[in-house]
Amino acid sequence: MTAYRTATGYGLLALAKNRLALVLLAVFVPLWITIAKTVATPDLFPFRLRAAGQVLQAGGDKITMISGSLNAVSLLVGFWMFSAARRTGAFDRRLAAAGYPRRALLAAKLTALLVTATLVSVYAVAWMLLYWTPRQTGLLVLAVLAASLIYGAMGLFLSLFLPGEVEGMVAIIMTSIIDLAPQNPVAATTADSPLLPLLPSYGSLQTALQAGFTHRFALAPLANSLAWLAVLSAVALAAFLRRTRVQNLGQRT
Repeated sequence: MTAYRTATGYGLLALAKNRLALVLLAVFVPLWITIAKTVATPDLFPFRLRAAGQVLQAGGDKITMISGSLNAVSLLVGFWMFSAARRTGAFDRRLAAAGYPRRALLAAKLTALLVTATLVSVYAVAWMLLYWTPRQTGLLVLAVLAASLIYGAMGLFLSLFLPGEVEGMVAIIMTSIIDLAPQNPVAATTADSPLLPLLPSYGSLQTALQAGFTHRFALAPLANSLAWLAVLSAVALAAFLRRTRVQNLGQRT
């Protein structure tokens, strides 16, 4: 337990030292949500909530604000976790080679991901609440949290395979665009495509729209998010174990 607490404290400290990520959290998230609210049309827009199989009507500004908030937190958490993992990777390998429990290092990374994603998600929803009151605030937080966790796990995953922060940031940005742009009911003509449920943020967006405009409480759409989270986390953690094992031959895990 002491090893876990120490590793978790170090991991959270590394995240807190990333000044660029903190600036993006303070400026980028509220700016994105504010622009979505003020630029998009407030006129009612009919759209199909695929997860519920029903047609709803909502202000275009509110729909865009939900989509924009998911995009913002995805980019931020993904970049934040990627950057932290890249900066601490060599130190983690040295710790493992010196006999530090790898289970503690893994648990610390998952804890840091959960803490970061939760804080960013609550912060983003708090900004949305300044402009609009959704039907189910708690469910909206859960939907945003799911997207944050997926891209945070993606950041950990990419940090093990890409050589630098520029490459990681470009990969996360492009993935987020490919993921969320076709799903926006206001801007995309592909919003009813049968391929949409395969995208990482499908469950998050469907749940967020459900939370914003209905009193229906259904967590089934988030199964998509959990699947993506499980796969990305498993690959990232397996790659981490493999890399530290190479540096730690003969040591016990």
